[in-house]
Amino acid sequence: MRILSIDFSIPYLLKDDDYPIGGWAVQLSIWLRALENAGHEAALLTWKGALAHVGSGQQITLIETYDPTQGLRVAKWFYSYIPKIFAAARAYHPDVMIQGASAVDSAIMAFVAGQLGIPFVHRIVNDVNVDERCKLDLRFDEWIAYSWARHRTAAFLCQNEYQRGKLSALFPNTPVHVLHNAVVVAEDAPAPLPRAERRYVAWLGVFRHQKNLPLLLRIAQELPAVKFRVAGMPERGADQATLDAVNGLCHLPNVELVGYVRRADVQQFLSESTMLLSTSDFEGFSNVFLEAFAVGTPVVTRRQVDPDSIIVRHSLGASAEHELALSKSVKAFWDMGENEYNAFAQRCQSYVKANHSPTVKARELVAALTPLVAKSKRAAATRYETIQIK
Repeated sequence: MRILSIDFSIPYLLKDDDYPIGGWAVQLSIWLRALENAGHEAALLTWKGALAHVGSGQQITLIETYDPTQGLRVAKWFYSYIPKIFAAARAYHPDVMIQGASAVDSAIMAFVAGQLGIPFVHRIVNDVNVDERCKLDLRFDEWIAYSWARHRTAAFLCQNEYQRGKLSALFPNTPVHVLHNAVVVAEDAPAPLPRAERRYVAWLGVFRHQKNLPLLLRIAQELPAVKFRVAGMPERGADQATLDAVNGLCHLPNVELVGYVRRADVQQFLSESTMLLSTSDFEGFSNVFLEAFAVGTPVVTRRQVDPDSIIVRHSLGASAEHELALSKSVKAFWDMGENEYNAFAQRCQSYVKANHSPTVKARELVAALTPLVAKSKRAAATRYETIQIK
């Protein structure tokens, strides 16, 4: 199977640049490598100049399209961006196209797939993409483009059951699959560090509104004896409440802002923490949760961002109903006895190895795509036979 996707941040991820990377880019990079390892062909449409930027030795096949810094506002989409994406996609001869996140790219990929006569598959990357919040977060033109793309989607790939339920109601005739995120864990991964060697609460993410840094500030203020290390950087155009919270965190003696943590250093950052704290208002299936579990670090978060309640069901940390409970859970894990804590750590690592292997998730992805591709090829063969008869 030949699978084609699009993303403009993965080249920065491959280079491990000081650049804010979203969860979809991390997940897509894992999928692409796993698909190649499974014997499929997978490629990524991205920006002009990416090959030189990344350099040689990367397992992911990059196909350059256009330079996003060039062109005249709206017109550039029609005389440059769309034609170049279409030309690159047609030259690759994909069997299926996959795109994630709600954006104009959804409409472009759906349009290109339609022109090529192949399925367009859309990956949901956040809970807000399936309910009324989606329309509120997009400009009018973006919403129109995204809505058009969703109605031309051959199948949806969801991160959790909440997303599946919402989409199944909206699109009853479109296949909707739940495909949990994957994480890479080496077979010879070291055992989790014991509690005695873990000295802080970790918070990791891009500083944006949904991550609720004001809540992090309040928890850090309530727990002055607990050490916090906060990793990340503001997104472009970050809201004022987020920036004010970051400023407040800078002035707390029990908080250290460590800036952007490169991908190569994430594992160590999480492995040396007592827990990963998430204050997000909404997510889908957070990659950083899996990265924490992989090194035996429990996750303390809010119930609404515990994907399919895996933290509660598998006892991988704490999933709090409200803000006060979240603060109490942080304190409880910080004060937890070593034997109890070490059991949590071992359980986290065992869980993620057993349930989120890239090999297994690639197999699930191919199983979801195979009937779509087969149906598309049958339709193409029928069209060809009709033309021959005429």
